[in-house]
Amino acid sequence: MKVSIVMCCYNEERFIERAIHCILQQTYTNWELIIADDGSTDTTQALIKNYIHDPRILFVVNDSNLGCQRNKNQALLRCTGALITQLDADDTCPNDRIEKQVNVFIEHTDAMICGTNFQIVNQEGTVLAKKEYEQDFWIGSNVKPYPFWFPGLMFKKKLLDEFGMYHPHFFGIHGEDHYWTIRVNKQYPIYFIKEVLYNYHINPNSVTNVLDNPRKLIVEEILEKLNSQQNEWGTDWLEQGKPELLLAYEQELMLDSTLMGDKYRIWAAKAIDSKKFQLAFSLLKQSFTYNKLNYNFYRTLAYYFRSRWQ
Repeated sequence: MKVSIVMCCYNEERFIERAIHCILQQTYTNWELIIADDGSTDTTQALIKNYIHDPRILFVVNDSNLGCQRNKNQALLRCTGALITQLDADDTCPNDRIEKQVNVFIEHTDAMICGTNFQIVNQEGTVLAKKEYEQDFWIGSNVKPYPFWFPGLMFKKKLLDEFGMYHPHFFGIHGEDHYWTIRVNKQYPIYFIKEVLYNYHINPNSVTNVLDNPRKLIVEEILEKLNSQQNEWGTDWLEQGKPELLLAYEQELMLDSTLMGDKYRIWAAKAIDSKKFQLAFSLLKQSFTYNKLNYNFYRTLAYYFRSRWQ
């Protein structure tokens, strides 16, 4: 079975070659790699061109910056394999990842989607977190949290015909792959491989770590609302074509001073971890504006001062 591997990138000159090498070194060789560059302004495109002599690699450069989610959707449209997966341009995976995931579909002909165990790695290559599992297993709906990293999912291409691409409601934030998986998982179980076959590398400049849209603060709540609707109704506001109801719900959340104060505090802590102290201070001010009585705010403020002048 041919596997289409989507790799989206934007200004990933530090990591793109590492990610490409992960695919070139795969023990399973019947693949195509679709690298979709979203208008990089650094040396990313030049680095990629060193590899396009391999006929399995398709390099696409967008005329303008589409944003992460639109770029993914455009890349998915180019997939020709019976199976589809991703590798983010700043992540890595072991050499046998594709082979082991393909084997699931060979051994379980009714399988539609397969996830794997993963680990979190910092920029120095140190493993920060991973879980151990005794065996592979099937995941039914309502598992929380999912034990896999979403880009590491492999699925049959026909799922795109049934469930569509990533929903535009999540353009500009993130969570589009999580929402897509929730919908698929209501209809099909997910086969989970216990082995660590995906390495999520913490990148302070990734979409999930840059607060350039206040809606990013409430992605978890958005997904929880849609999931609960799926459980109760078998559908949700987005499937019903009523995004305005979800936007109204989001506005209610952003008017909740207790919730938003803590959300800004959490992002401030992440900024402190990344030593982005100016950003952290700005986020702490936002947190204080929303909720001056949050005890955890003062703990995070103390963490800020310790880290800043340590």
